[in-house]
Amino acid sequence: MRQASWDEMFAPRTEPLEQGPEVPQEPQGWRRLLWWEDLLTFGLLCGVFLTVINAITRANWVNDMPSLYPIALLGLVMAAVMARLRWPEGFIHLLALPLGAAAVLGQILFVVPGPDPVARFQTLTTRMGDWFHAAFTGGISNDSLPFIVSVVALSWLAAYLSSWAIFRWQSAWLALLPGGWALLVNISYLPGQFSFTFVVYLFGGALLVTRLHLMQRASEWRERDTPYPAFLSLSVLHATFWLALLLLGLAWLLPQANEVGALESVWRRATAPVTERVEGLSRLFISVGNKQDLLVHDFDDTLPFLGSIELSDALVLEVITEQLEQPHYLRADVYEIYTPTGWQQLPQEALALDADEITNVDEGLILRTPMTIQAVSSGRLGDVILTIGPPRRIDRESSVRIGGDRTDVISAEADGRVKEGVVYQTVGSVSVASEEALRAAGSDYPDWVLERYLGLPDDFPPRVSQLARDLTLGQLTPYDEAVAIETYVRDIEYDLNVPNAPVGTDAVEYFLFLGQRGYFDYHASAMVVMLRSVGVPSRLVVGYVLQDPQRGAETDRYRVTERDAFAWPEVYFPGLGWVEFNPSPNLPSIFRPAAGEVIDPDATDEAGPDAATGTDELPLFELEPEGPTAGGVSQTSASDNNRWLLIGIVAALATGFASSAAALRYTWARGLAGLAPPARLWGQTVRLATWARLPLDSTRTPREYARSLREQVSGLDDVDLLADAYVRHRFGRWRPEGEEQARLDAAWQGVRSRLLRRLLRLR
Repeated sequence: MRQASWDEMFAPRTEPLEQGPEVPQEPQGWRRLLWWEDLLTFGLLCGVFLTVINAITRANWVNDMPSLYPIALLGLVMAAVMARLRWPEGFIHLLALPLGAAAVLGQILFVVPGPDPVARFQTLTTRMGDWFHAAFTGGISNDSLPFIVSVVALSWLAAYLSSWAIFRWQSAWLALLPGGWALLVNISYLPGQFSFTFVVYLFGGALLVTRLHLMQRASEWRERDTPYPAFLSLSVLHATFWLALLLLGLAWLLPQANEVGALESVWRRATAPVTERVEGLSRLFISVGNKQDLLVHDFDDTLPFLGSIELSDALVLEVITEQLEQPHYLRADVYEIYTPTGWQQLPQEALALDADEITNVDEGLILRTPMTIQAVSSGRLGDVILTIGPPRRIDRESSVRIGGDRTDVISAEADGRVKEGVVYQTVGSVSVASEEALRAAGSDYPDWVLERYLGLPDDFPPRVSQLARDLTLGQLTPYDEAVAIETYVRDIEYDLNVPNAPVGTDAVEYFLFLGQRGYFDYHASAMVVMLRSVGVPSRLVVGYVLQDPQRGAETDRYRVTERDAFAWPEVYFPGLGWVEFNPSPNLPSIFRPAAGEVIDPDATDEAGPDAATGTDELPLFELEPEGPTAGGVSQTSASDNNRWLLIGIVAALATGFASSAAALRYTWARGLAGLAPPARLWGQTVRLATWARLPLDSTRTPREYARSLREQVSGLDDVDLLADAYVRHRFGRWRPEGEEQARLDAAWQGVRSRLLRRLLRLR
């Protein structure tokens, strides 16, 4: 066999290498639906979006949630197919929305109870109507169906918009917005801040952005007959995969948000105005499971029945006071209006107090004594100030909320957020009346008490009222009636793991007759409503219990955590005021002093703020004032600084946006003012086309340039009309009037729309 020489082996080739097509062809018609390039893009989009669906599904917000995968896939497929139709977008959406709504309705009807679809649909409309009524009247809803409807509908809509953004607008960023927003909302209500799902979403998003960018370039190359490798997209996707993996690995090594205290603090303050409003809607989604370590009672204007709860060991505050012989209750808020799904507050007046100013809480009352505490805040309670008993005095400027009378002092608030480490001192008014005194108080209630604290719903369950009458039969005084009901309720099992009452069922009725187990919210509520049903004024109070096991042996401080959250009834006795009861069996009943053993009923705290508390050596730290100090010098707190800093940032951003808008407007209008309509419209067309990377070639006439634009941008047919009008005006001094001008304006609107889409890469 002859061996090749060196010259033959390294001689330059004279024949060309075999090559594939210089310009890969794009399928047309129905074959486009099966084009491997689009299928690859669709598969990548599915992987990214279904990551979001998986995260929402795994969160298990409600028990009856149907599978979200079918409805999400339907939205993705519908938009991918319908985006290929060359119909007006508005018309396509009018077709897609009814189809999507029908699919959502069918998915929801699977989880609505009923013997047939018609009955299920009637149940759906009734429950949604009840929910909307609660939403617009400030009510409370424990129905999970509205949440299910919202999630299923939004899953389809987000999937549809994401797919439409890819295949019609060709914008990966717009496609990632719906899913990214849903994923962030889902993560924000889960414990912790790290989410592997979010990392996967970012990884897929990076691949999708690169993929769409390449597809846009490839489209331009095909329009210009520029050759490129047939499988270039696979090579680019492979390289992007490893690059994105490297970037995510580096991001993994960076500290998380909860490890950067300053960033976390700034984020919390910046989002507080939004989150506070969103949290206010929690009354409408009581059935949605809460995954975070939050307060059981948020001390808002509503108190819903939550069903199962978990009490954490998160510190709320530390209390310094005298050693307690029995549990005492730290009151935070009071609720007067009972509904089948929770409690609401009546309108309350805010009364400003100076430091150490004494309220009217004890006016006209006997057998009450002041109870002093010092509290070290953890910063978790906002502006709430805790007292034992109704507020009597606070050591700093604050405000108290007044109910039906000046003596009806309900709760106290600071003038600003009580931050972590802040120490304040309060004095509350506690009844020391004996059982004999309570029995002798009678039932001659003031009018404001009867008007405010006897209310029950019109549809209040009759068997609850009947039970109260049976329990109080033969009892001669309101106190004996209260004790009889308290004793009965204390026999009901204490359990934190209780289900929500079925939709349409009164929560107290369910607690008393069906569930027959619950915790302090249920026990206290049952006692209050049963007392009201027999004519005894009462109300629900929420806060924390203070008892001896919480007391530290070395510090003498009582450590109060969320595990000490509590609710209890207060019953009104003429001449004695509000008196606490405890129907919850997890704590002992309240001890009443016997006749002759009453603590001095005329005792006051005039001996000094630290009298009989053991807190005289504790340094007091001032709350950061919201306004001017006594000396007239304005001292701004750190929270004010942060607030003004945030306002300054927002103002700077607004100024920047306004300046940018003004600069853009000037750039757009520069040189066009005073021109005749044909010249102005043509100048606007050339300017916008130039911004869209379709610059004017000086060697072409206006009509030739218009023809070039029409070839490069689909749907730009009316550009010829603008070019022709400009030529007629430029060389013939022609001026359009009436219908001709209207035709030019309409043509410009169409041209502007198409060029803007080209500029924003929406198609």
